[in-house]
Amino acid sequence: MTQQQPALWQARRERTGCRKRAKADQCRRWGWHGMEDKRTSNTELIGSILASARWVVVIRICAQSFSWIVGIIVVRFISPVDYGLNAMLEAPLELLMLFSTLGLDAALVRLRNIERDELQSAFGWLLLVNGLLFLAYFLGGGLLAAYFREPSLAPLAQLLAFIFVLGPFRVIPNALLNRDLKFKLIATVELIASVASATVTLALAIMGFGVRALVLGVLTNLVLQAAILMVRQPWIVRPRLGSNTARRMMNFGGKVALFRALAQLADKMVSIIAGPVLGAGILGTYSVSMGLALLPLSKTMAIINQIMFPSFSRLQDEPQLAGYYLERSIGVMSIVLFPVMIGMACLADEFVEVVLGEVWVAAVMPLALLSLSMPFRTITSLCRPALMGMGRIDLSLKSAQLTLLLLVPLLLLGVPYGLFGMVVACLVTEPTVALATIQLCKRAFGVSFAGMYRSLRPAIGSTAVMAACVLWSATAFEQSPGWLKLAGKVGVGAAVYLLVLRLVFVEQFHAALALLTGRQRNEMLNR
Repeated sequence: MTQQQPALWQARRERTGCRKRAKADQCRRWGWHGMEDKRTSNTELIGSILASARWVVVIRICAQSFSWIVGIIVVRFISPVDYGLNAMLEAPLELLMLFSTLGLDAALVRLRNIERDELQSAFGWLLLVNGLLFLAYFLGGGLLAAYFREPSLAPLAQLLAFIFVLGPFRVIPNALLNRDLKFKLIATVELIASVASATVTLALAIMGFGVRALVLGVLTNLVLQAAILMVRQPWIVRPRLGSNTARRMMNFGGKVALFRALAQLADKMVSIIAGPVLGAGILGTYSVSMGLALLPLSKTMAIINQIMFPSFSRLQDEPQLAGYYLERSIGVMSIVLFPVMIGMACLADEFVEVVLGEVWVAAVMPLALLSLSMPFRTITSLCRPALMGMGRIDLSLKSAQLTLLLLVPLLLLGVPYGLFGMVVACLVTEPTVALATIQLCKRAFGVSFAGMYRSLRPAIGSTAVMAACVLWSATAFEQSPGWLKLAGKVGVGAAVYLLVLRLVFVEQFHAALALLTGRQRNEMLNR
C-alpha cells in the first residue's frame, strides 16, 4: 500500500458525502418530501432480498445438485413403464394439489398485517378442503386405474392421497416465512427434506421397488418438510371457518389458485390426452425427456418463484423500478440457463448414451427438440410471478389461458403422430406464449421488447457461438468413446461461452456478476 492511497480514499469519501448532501438539499428545495427516506427504504428492502436470495441459491444448488445426481442414477434402475405410471399418477394429483391451498398462501403473503382471525380462518378452510381432496383421491384410485387402463394405479393413488393430510401444516408456515423474507430457513428445510427423500428413492429403486420408490420418495419429502416447519415456525391456532375473513383473502387467492390450476393443467395436458392413446412406454419416454429438458429451469425456478412473488409484492407501487428489476432478472437468468439448455440440445445423443443408457435411446430426439424450447419457457416463467406480485393476476391468467388454448388443439392434432407430434406441439406453444407474456407485462411494468432484447442479447449471442463450436467439434471427437466425447464437447462449449461472454459482452457480464454478488446493489437501487 502506498502512502498516497489513504489520502485518495479519504478524498473519495468526502466527494461521496458531498454528492449525497447535495441530493438531499435538492429534494428539500423542490419539495420532494420523503424521497430520500423512500430511496433508503428501497435500498434496505432490496438489499435484504438479495442477501437472502444468495443464501437460497447456495443452499438450493446443493440440494438440487444432490437430487439431480441421484435422479439420474435412479433412471438406470427404473423402467420407462414405471415412469409412465408415475406420470399418470402425477397428472390428477398435481391438479388437485393446486386447489388444496385455495390461493390462501398467496393471500397471506400479500397481507400487510395478519390478524389472528385471518390465520384461524385460513387454517380452518385448508383443513376442510384438504380433507375433501384426500377422500376424492383416495376413493378415486379405481377410476384413475380404469381411465388409464392400468390396475396397479389404484393402490398407489391411495398411498399418495395422504399428501393432502400434510397440506395445511406446510402451506401456512411457508407463507409466514415467505412474507417475512426468511428464504434461507425455507431453503434449509427443503435441503434436508430433498436429501432424505432422494436417498430413500435411490435405496428403494436399487431394491427393485419400481414406481413405488418414486411414490415413497415424494411422501418422505413432504412429511419431513411439515415436521421441521412445525418446529422452526410455531404457528398452530384454533381453526375456524370465518366466511367474511376467508372471502376477503380468497378474492385475490382464488384467482391465484385458478392461475396455478391452469398452468399445471397445461403441464399435465400431454399425460391426460396422450396417456390413454399412446400407453405408458411412450408417455414415460416423453416424461423423462421433458423432465431432463426442464431440469435447469425447474430447479432454478424452485428458487426464483420463492423469491419473486413476495419481492415484487413489496414493489407493486413502483412499476418503473419493478420493470427494471424484471429485465435485469431475465438477463441474469438467461446468462445462467440458456447455455445449459441449448447445450443439452446439442449433446442429447451423447448424454443419453452415457448417462441414461441404451434403453433410453428413444429419448434422444424429444430431449434435443424440447431443450430448444426451454429458453422461451424461461421468459414466461419469470414474468408470471412478477405479474402476480404486482397484483396483476389477471395478466398471469391470460398467459396461462393462452397456453391451454394453443396446446390442447396442437396435442389433439399431434397425438396420432406419436412422440414426435407431442414434441412439435410444445415447440410451437412455448415461443408464442413467451412473446404474448412479454406484451402483457408492458401493461404492468416499465418494460419493452427492446429492453428485453437488450437484457437477453448477451446470452443469445454467446449461446449461439457456443452451439456452433460444439457442433463443429463433433468431427474432432468422432472416434472417441462416448464418455470422452461428452466431456470434450462440454469442455469446448463452456470455454467458448465464457470467452465470448467475457470478451464481447464485458459490461453485461460484470453487471450480472455484480447483481449476483451484491457489489453494485446501491448503484442499481439509486437509479
